[in-house]
Amino acid sequence: MPIELFETVNSLVEEELSLYKSLATLVDSEEEKVDTFDMEGLLRVLEEKQTIISKQEVLLESWNKISSTLGLSEGREGPVFWNAIASSVGEKGYNQIVKHIDEIRELGQSLLDRECTIRGKLETNLAEMRKTLLTMGRNRVAMKGYSQGMASIY
Repeated sequence: MPIELFETVNSLVEEELSLYKSLATLVDSEEEKVDTFDMEGLLRVLEEKQTIISKQEVLLESWNKISSTLGLSEGREGPVFWNAIASSVGEKGYNQIVKHIDEIRELGQSLLDRECTIRGKLETNLAEMRKTLLTMGRNRVAMKGYSQGMASIY
């Protein structure tokens, strides 16, 4: 079981890391779409991100199965889970898994920070777009008023 468990857990960790790297690429694209006011492109990127997030949710179910197999009631976020993994796969295997988990955490935090920045840009861009639309609306009203005023003169 220890070798099987290590291979299963290591595979899940590698898959999760791959999904986070895919998200990082999509976040790059998301930022570009926000910076260029490409709202249609942004929606496509958000759909792709949702696909990745759905895969992460499926992966979470696999983690829950491992927890259940180990006879644990808590998921992988708790210390009991990781203690059980460590005692089952040995120090070398555990260290390899933890290295990937740390990489995932760092990448995840980086993505959250970037998402926050992008959200701020999007909010700023939307505010600017609203201002432009309001200005255009006022200009139309002013032009209509000017045109009506000119027509009454003649």
